[in-house]
Amino acid sequence: MATNLFVLLLALPAWSAPAKSELSQDITIKARAAGGAGVQVSPPTASKPIIDEVLSSLTLGRGARAPAAERIRIGGDTERFNRPFPEPPFLALSPANIAALYDEWSFEVFDSEGEIVWKTGGVGRLRESVDWDGGGPNGRLAVVAGRSYHYRFTGRRAGRAFVVESEPVTLKSFTHREYAGETRLEADASLFFERGKSALSKGGGAWVNAVASRLSVGEARADGNYKLELSAKDLRSKLTKARSRVLARSLAKALFVAPERVVISLMPALRGEAVSAFLPPSKGAALRIE
Repeated sequence: MATNLFVLLLALPAWSAPAKSELSQDITIKARAAGGAGVQVSPPTASKPIIDEVLSSLTLGRGARAPAAERIRIGGDTERFNRPFPEPPFLALSPANIAALYDEWSFEVFDSEGEIVWKTGGVGRLRESVDWDGGGPNGRLAVVAGRSYHYRFTGRRAGRAFVVESEPVTLKSFTHREYAGETRLEADASLFFERGKSALSKGGGAWVNAVASRLSVGEARADGNYKLELSAKDLRSKLTKARSRVLARSLAKALFVAPERVVISLMPALRGEAVSAFLPPSKGAALRIE
């Protein structure tokens, strides 16, 4: 398994007279660890060669004037999110990766449409990792399968600021723990079906098998059935109903059970068209199989 490793160290230059013009510099830092077997992606930690590379590459602030802001862009963990149903955190920033001085900070998560889906902030230095688990400001699920997300960290001190911005990562699917104790497995519906048709797409069978492999972990629900939802824009359309039947038959075949044991509820696409499967609380501990 290949793992992306991203490390940042930003040294702000000494303050002098306020600059009239704004200077900024975009820097992208990407490092790839050696491939190998593993089951969990560990949090990023500081690496001196990469830190030295960042320090030597910074040109802002080398002159007599201090810039209005310094902006650095870092890569995202795209490899992990290409696998079915990755677990949170979906975006994370460790304080070990920022050595610049700042008195207050903010951390914002943006979706592919530029909307802020979650934000937090504080006074003083960041003391622990900031993680986004897919929730919104009200605590409800905000992440949508098929959309991309990135974060923006801003540190401020004495009227100056620096920005650390991640590259967008696309979440084709994800895992989310529900308040009721169930575990939601959600994937973009376009991964399963041909566009405008009820037939499975070329890669749809692989996604059906991915869902079935998670549902088959441990015992079935108390009623012996498997619970799923198909979110669609038009719940009454022939296409939606046909897709529901195809999905039920395909999953039943992959699970080696009768089709009536695969219960699919049709739901309005409030967060986008998706296929969602649910594991009961008793199966939660067996889910981490990345």
